[in-house]
Amino acid sequence: MPRLFLILAALAPGLAIATPYDGLFRPNYDFAASWDCTRVGIDGGALAIEGDVLTGVENACKLSGPVEVRDMDARLYDADCTGEGEGEDARRSERIMIMAHDFGVYVIRDGLVLDWLRCE
Repeated sequence: MPRLFLILAALAPGLAIATPYDGLFRPNYDFAASWDCTRVGIDGGALAIEGDVLTGVENACKLSGPVEVRDMDARLYDADCTGEGEGEDARRSERIMIMAHDFGVYVIRDGLVLDWLRCE
């Protein structure tokens, strides 16, 4: 069985591994009650976590180096993010923690906690 895994890993190096946080979300705030969960990454569209990519509104972060947070359903990631605009100003590195709750996830950045609900 381990041999099969190694063969599959070699054949598909670009495939991301799913995380327990994968899915489509919208902010848990009144202004986002009517957001469209069928379109990802645009104003009024869904937010997404797919493997090692977190997609927000007109930005995306490549997640790496996951660290389990002891006694919590959470992981801390290194994030390489790009956003709207061009040049170095549009790229930044930061730490992001994703923590599950009953109806979605919290996305925690330095000084900011975002509450995202799963799209139904």
